Amino acid sequence: MSTTSRTLASLLLLAPLPACPGDDGTTPADTEASTGSTTEGGSTTRATTSGLDSTSAESTGGEACGNGVVDEGEDCDDAGESAACNDDCSASACGDGIVNASAGEACDDMGESAACNDDCSVALCGDGLVNASAAEECDDEGESATCDVDCTMVECGDGVPNATAGEPCDDGNAEEHDLCSNECVLAPAVVLDAEHVLDTDTGELDGVPQSTWDPAGSIWYLGGFELAESGVLTVVGTTGLTIEVQGDVVIAGRLDASGGDGGNPSGPSCIVAGVGGRGGPGGGGGGAGAGNGGSGTEDGEPGQGPGGSPAGGGISSTVVDLAFGAAGGGGGGHLMAGAMGQANGGAMGGQGGEAHGSLPPLVGGGGGGGGGVEKDGPPGGLVAGDDEGTGGGGGGGAVAIHATGSITVTGTIDVSGGNGGVDEGCAENPGHGGGGAGGAIELVSPATDVSGGVLDVSGGLGGVPTFNVPGMAELLAGGDGAAGHTVVM
Repeated sequence: MSTTSRTLASLLLLAPLPACPGDDGTTPADTEASTGSTTEGGSTTRATTSGLDSTSAESTGGEACGNGVVDEGEDCDDAGESAACNDDCSASACGDGIVNASAGEACDDMGESAACNDDCSVALCGDGLVNASAAEECDDEGESATCDVDCTMVECGDGVPNATAGEPCDDGNAEEHDLCSNECVLAPAVVLDAEHVLDTDTGELDGVPQSTWDPAGSIWYLGGFELAESGVLTVVGTTGLTIEVQGDVVIAGRLDASGGDGGNPSGPSCIVAGVGGRGGPGGGGGGAGAGNGGSGTEDGEPGQGPGGSPAGGGISSTVVDLAFGAAGGGGGGHLMAGAMGQANGGAMGGQGGEAHGSLPPLVGGGGGGGGGVEKDGPPGGLVAGDDEGTGGGGGGGAVAIHATGSITVTGTIDVSGGNGGVDEGCAENPGHGGGGAGGAIELVSPATDVSGGVLDVSGGLGGVPTFNVPGMAELLAGGDGAAGHTVVM
């Protein structure tokens, strides 16, 4: 090749070549220079920057609580909850607000709360931990001499009995006369095996006041009651008797709350009228007979008692037959009306007492009406020859017994009405008093058994003349008293 040809070829090689489409005009040498590469003696040294060739921790997952590796900011990492490490990789500690069951925590309210103790156990009265937030005043893991079973301090009157502290009962009220006294002492159990008298007006048994007697309601509170077979308890007073028993009741003897019989005329020639029979407790008294020492009139005195109209006395003031005229008193009323008294010679027998309800209220029977005089003198006044009337019988009383245990009656509970008085010993025959009505008996307990006993609520009989002239005796008789009311549950 000539010198000219070689020169032209060299120029062509040195001239820049036109760029291809998409070519940025950068030569391999430029690229190598931009990356810091140098070529020396056929070898290449690459100085690569870490910023371009390394991989960041974020792109590979890196630090994570629960991976078992304690990373920066973690107290621990046991690959999950453990007794020493919470599942958020913080050290386990009661009070940190994180419940850690592996550490024995049942709760964690960052301190004591009404639901959680400060040792991270669930608040519970009886656990031995006093939790004021749960209103616990104490906690002795049960009843103690100073702490009640409900974790309040012992105090008689708080309504929580504490036998360990000497409280067999605690009714939480201020009533002194009930089953539990204000000193937290139980009402006593009573056993009666002789003759006794209980007065509902005073609350005295044989004259001795009873500490558990409530005068406001005539209620006797007892921890048990037994009337032995040899025992007789006679109940007197103007109000019915209620016995409230915490325990069992056994009545094998006789409980007598009956009405008394009407009195007979007395004195020479029966110049003093018969008195009315006393009513049983809660029952009405009988009316006195007419005449001197009685009602002071020719007519008998009406009976007494609850309910509607009482039994009327015999009316002798209308007598026209001065040889043989008199009238009997009416019978007392209760469950039904009492019977009307009999009369003759123009007299009028006393009306029977009206029926009335009971149980409730606790009331007895009505008393019978008194008998009218037998007239021998002119109408409108009394003369010495007039025989005085007999007294009406008293109404039976009312007895209620309630027990938390059982009630067993094999003896007798008697609330019968009293009989009208009679003319025994009189020369002639006056009007006779009516019988008192039967009273009321209520027995309530979870197990009441009266199958072997007697509950007597019968009405008393009207008085009947003692002479035995056929067809004549009943003409001056008093009316019979009505039967009473019984509830057994």
